[in-house]
This record gives sequence, structure tokens and C-alpha cells, in this order.
Amino acid sequence: MNNNSRQKLIISDYGHFTKPKEVVKEKSLKGRIAVITGGHTGIGLETTKALTSIGAKVIVLARDVKRAKRNLKKISNIEIEYLDLLVPESIDDFANKFLRSNRPIHLLINDAGIIAPPFSKDKRGYEYQFATNHLGHFQLTARLFPALKKANGARVIEVASRGHRLGGVIFDDVNFEKTEYNPMRAYAQSKTANILFMVKLDEVAKKHNIRAYAVHPGPIPSSDLFAESVVGIKPPIVVGFMRLVAKLMRGLHITEFLNAIRSPEVPNAFKTVEQGASTSIWCAVTSDLDNIGGVYCEDCNIAPVVPADSEAPYGVRPWAIDMEQATRLWKLSEKMCDLEFDI
Repeated sequence: MNNNSRQKLIISDYGHFTKPKEVVKEKSLKGRIAVITGGHTGIGLETTKALTSIGAKVIVLARDVKRAKRNLKKISNIEIEYLDLLVPESIDDFANKFLRSNRPIHLLINDAGIIAPPFSKDKRGYEYQFATNHLGHFQLTARLFPALKKANGARVIEVASRGHRLGGVIFDDVNFEKTEYNPMRAYAQSKTANILFMVKLDEVAKKHNIRAYAVHPGPIPSSDLFAESVVGIKPPIVVGFMRLVAKLMRGLHITEFLNAIRSPEVPNAFKTVEQGASTSIWCAVTSDLDNIGGVYCEDCNIAPVVPADSEAPYGVRPWAIDMEQATRLWKLSEKMCDLEFDI
């Protein structure tokens, strides 16, 4: 079965405006362990709330542990660990610590990410968005793979974006050394990489009963993503102001107000942060995906494939689910991270 044939809408009870509590109703994850990056803010926080509400032990990985503790202080059944996706050593340190505990991982949710910062490179010389959104999660998944196999029924969920429609992976220049840097083009590359990673991971890991999914959370104007994207780049006062604006937008229900005055078609309607978490949670708990993997999902469903030149605000573009490109990305990522998956 090729990836285009897998990308078929299924019968789902949910949609664009579904909230997490609807998805987890009558579900149970008691005794299950979930690991999530960025599970203390934005849609990651809403994902953590939903998973713990049905019994999961959630291990939240955060680069700002103090902030994570503040945001999660009212939630029980969690652990908080330091991890910075731009610091490979921190990824290895967490993975080694977790593997020593001899516990399985039933859900790995790669949620953290950044969008459209000014051009920057990490200490290895890798472009920030590709390094954060893709390579960090690639390394984390590889290092935790033994624990995913131990679960005998794990799911890996990568928070991608419809932003992938702006372009695929620039394989001969992922770090924009020859290509003029465009923040959204670099974002698109990293989000395409998220999807391709899940396509290939599902192919090689399903023999271990591990299935993989990429999701588009939705257009979310009140997200903390924009503030988190400039941490360490912009002054702390700017980051703090951006976080405050996002918080005020949520408190004043600006998302709903914007939808009311825009009157958009549903695929292009804004979502609240809470609604934005629903597709990740659906992929984590639904039985509809028991025998399906390597797919891109949106609005609590499998997304359709749309033409490469489509301007539709929905669907997955062909380059993001192409197995040849997925295999090429896998090999490039192993080289850039200096690791090999122990499949």
C-alpha cells in the first residue's frame, strides 16, 4: 500500500472544532506512559491535561524546567525533565536516564517547535528550525526507540503543520548556505521533514507494533509558539511581552471573535489552543488508527492528498508523503545527528 492510498478520510465523530475532552471521553490510558516535548505550554499543555485526565503518566520535556513546574503545578501524575532540542547532549542525557528506568513508552508526542525566527544556526552549524523541529525529535525518537519497542503497541505523534505546503526539503542546502533565507520557507522545510519522518518511521517500525502519525493542529493565533520561537534570540522582555499577548488573547476569547468577524470556511477557521490539541490526542487514543500508520492527519481525521500546486488550506502535498524522499531524509538525518536507528 502506498502513502497516497493510505491518505483516505475515515468515519470520525469529530471535526475542526472538537475539544480534547470529547476525544478522550470513555477512554483510559491507565498504566500507560507518555513522553511529550513542550508539554507545559500551548497545545502541548492541553495534550498533557487530556492524557493525564484518563490515567496516563506523562513525562514532560522542557528547556525551561522552572516555567514547566509553574504551568503544571495543578496537574498530577506527571514528571518534568530538562531537554533542549538544540542541545544534543541533553537529548542523550534524558534518554539514557529514562532507559535506565527500564520502563516502556506507549506514546511519544513530539510537540515542541518554533516558527519563522530570524536566521540562526545551532552550535553544529545547522539552521535553527530544521535543527529544532526535525533533528531534535529525530534524535530523541532514535534514542528512545528501545523503550518504544518495549511497549509492544506504541504510537509516535509528530506535530507538523499545513505550513509544509510552502515547500519541501531542500536536500542539497538544508542549512540555507546557498539559498536565500526565508523564515517561512525554512519552516515549511522543517514541517515537511516532520511528515516524511513519520512516513519512514512507520514503515520500519511497524514490525515492532509501533505506528507513527504526523498532525496539523490547525491555525491557532493565540498560541505560545510565536513567543517560544524567539527565546534566546530576542531579549527576554520581548519574549515576555509576546507570551502576555497570547495569554490575553486566550483570556479574552479573541480567537472566537476573529472567526465571528471573518466568517471563514471551516478549513480556514481559527482554532483555540485547546482545540488545536485534539488531533494529536485523537491519534494517541483512537482505535480507528489501529491498523493504519504513516499518515498525515488534521481535524481528527486522515487528511486528503491535494495537488502540489493547490492553494487549499487543508490536505497534504505529495512531496510530504513520498517514500523516496522519506528514505533520503532518514539517511540525511542519521548523518547530521551522527546516529543510526537500532531498528
